[in-house]
Amino acid sequence: MTTTNSGKSWLTPLLTTWRERRAWVLEQQISIARTAAPTGNESERAAMLQQDWHDCGHAVEQDRAGNVITRIRPTSPAAAEGRPLVCLAHLDTVFDADQPLTVRHEGTRVHCPGIGDNGRGLAAMSVLARVLQHPEVRARLQRPIELVLTVGEEGEGNLRGATQWFDDASARGLTPVAAVAIDGPGDCTIVHHAVGSRRWRIAFTGVGGHSWANASTPNPVHAAGACIAAIARLADTSRPFSTVAVTRMHGGELITGVPTQAWIGVDMRSLDPARLRTLSDALERIVKRVVLDESAREPARALHYAITVLGNRPSGQIDDRHPLVLAAASATRAVGRVPQSASASTDANVPLARGIPAIAIGAGGTGSAAHTANEWYDDADSEIGLERAIRLIAALGTAETLSR
Repeated sequence: MTTTNSGKSWLTPLLTTWRERRAWVLEQQISIARTAAPTGNESERAAMLQQDWHDCGHAVEQDRAGNVITRIRPTSPAAAEGRPLVCLAHLDTVFDADQPLTVRHEGTRVHCPGIGDNGRGLAAMSVLARVLQHPEVRARLQRPIELVLTVGEEGEGNLRGATQWFDDASARGLTPVAAVAIDGPGDCTIVHHAVGSRRWRIAFTGVGGHSWANASTPNPVHAAGACIAAIARLADTSRPFSTVAVTRMHGGELITGVPTQAWIGVDMRSLDPARLRTLSDALERIVKRVVLDESAREPARALHYAITVLGNRPSGQIDDRHPLVLAAASATRAVGRVPQSASASTDANVPLARGIPAIAIGAGGTGSAAHTANEWYDDADSEIGLERAIRLIAALGTAETLSR
């Protein structure tokens, strides 16, 4: 892989500027976190960031999914028509619209749901929008760079925004040279193994009855419980290469009645698509066996079941010798960190599953308790990870080639 910015002085003033603007970046991050963006209802946050990009001189559009998109074109006409590099960060959070988004400071630590995931990634995209607009950068770009703020990355959003962008690109005959997802804090991990997943809702229904008079009636809650126990045994045999977890359960109506319904939610993950298919088949066998066993006492009042797929995330990977991973490792070492390979489920799953080189990285700082109301982010040394992201995108944008 050939790059044009390694060791060059032209990038230094920009890096210095953004080290000195660390407080501004954190303010942007907090403002983003305070703006609710439940999966499927990201419009307020999308409008806020669309206006931010417009204010710093970008032409911005939204696609039919609700993704916010801008394209940075090189000043060279030939380079401007090349295959783009795409950089993505997701807009949505796992929280409901009524989740309090209260910010609490504790030294360099900031507490707020969504402050890291993906408040930090979105704040970094605001920085990249400004860096890539700089004449020094645009004059050196060898390809367009598309910045995309995606909807529907979390949970049952099922990577909807990223899927829409890559579908639209494919329909235009456009294949990006590479994709980088910026997701959460961090300054050393490089996600180049995409964890695939399937999410299920398994519902059991029956005729119900009185808990004494109809005690032998097949019981949906009993079936759900037996199913949970069997899935737990399946989970024990699946690790470390795959995971299976019952993540939700609900059922029943009255304390004095045999229930008419119950359901559970199941989350299944693996790096291997074949393994996901095998586990899916095993899950269906478990459900069928449990329903037959529970219904055996009164076949005339047998239970029914329904298995609904709530999400199906593709998997994919590139190895640690791929030029994209090597570029990310170089940017990581350039800021004094040791690169670490990682696996995760991010917007990068979509391009990786389609054979497009892709990684996900963090955008500086540290954090924990993501996907909970207790999420926190620590801004200490956050400029290191932000500098890594700038270095990487600048290197990829100005590289003469992105092939082996």
